[in-house]
Amino acid sequence: MKRMFFVIIASAMMFAGGVQQVYAKGKAAPVRALELEIGAGMVSPTNKLDFDKNRVGYNINAELRCNFKTHPFDIGLRVDGGTFHRTLKLNKDLFKFRSLNVMAVFDWNINRKGIFSPYLGIGIGGGLTSNQGMSIKDVANQPFKETVNSAAFCVMPRVGVEIFHRARATLYYKHIKDANSHFGLSVGIVFGGGRK
Repeated sequence: MKRMFFVIIASAMMFAGGVQQVYAKGKAAPVRALELEIGAGMVSPTNKLDFDKNRVGYNINAELRCNFKTHPFDIGLRVDGGTFHRTLKLNKDLFKFRSLNVMAVFDWNINRKGIFSPYLGIGIGGGLTSNQGMSIKDVANQPFKETVNSAAFCVMPRVGVEIFHRARATLYYKHIKDANSHFGLSVGIVFGGGRK
């Protein structure tokens, strides 16, 4: 899975190198300075670790970005949270993995003048992780929970496309810790931003 993601990133960068000639011939399309994106999507753990099965989870996010008016870049702040599960069949245990992150993000926008504007980006920051074991029954035949919380540093390379300057689809890989690292696919609505 990781290999596939990096192949996608490398292909996108090669494509971006060709498209970048558009900016070499003239100024980038002027855009509004600020934009806010609200989004949600699906996440999937990168590996099963010692568990039997991964379950797809969900992510919600909000991102405030500042656009460079005459250059194809933006910087911003992203807040997101996600949850997914892993299971152990032998003990009938369900384990919940959560993360809440705050990251600085940086994107390189390609073809910002067009209806479809691809972008490459990265997020760097930190947050909190929560790993919760939820056994169906303990030895006394009663349900119980055990939670481990910790702080974590994270890095998030991503690639995506903005459509009509109002919707964004993003594929990303978020490296947090071995237990919490995951792939994600999110769709967001953009308020503000867009061409002047």
